[in-house]
Amino acid sequence: MIQHPQQRRRETEARNRVALEVILFVYAVGATITVVRLIMMLLGVTDRVWIGRVVFGSTAFITDALGRVPGFGTTILGPLTMVDILMIAVVVLFPLGLTATSPRP
Repeated sequence: MIQHPQQRRRETEARNRVALEVILFVYAVGATITVVRLIMMLLGVTDRVWIGRVVFGSTAFITDALGRVPGFGTTILGPLTMVDILMIAVVVLFPLGLTATSPRP
């Protein structure tokens, strides 16, 4: 069945909106965990506390993989390594990338 162009446009816009909302939800969860990790590292919380185990354990697969890259394990500022600064930079720059690639009305 042939659809009217306006109906197809509305369906495409609805799919795009759902995809954007899913991306933003995943970003919000990741950004929250990253910021909580940063605060816990600055406060000196270890993985001996249950919240430290949860947060550091949930980010371990990213930090362990990036920590193997030469130079990324270097301590830059206090307890923060290059991996931690990279994660915070991604949290800050991701919305800028979404804004830059969004269609202009």
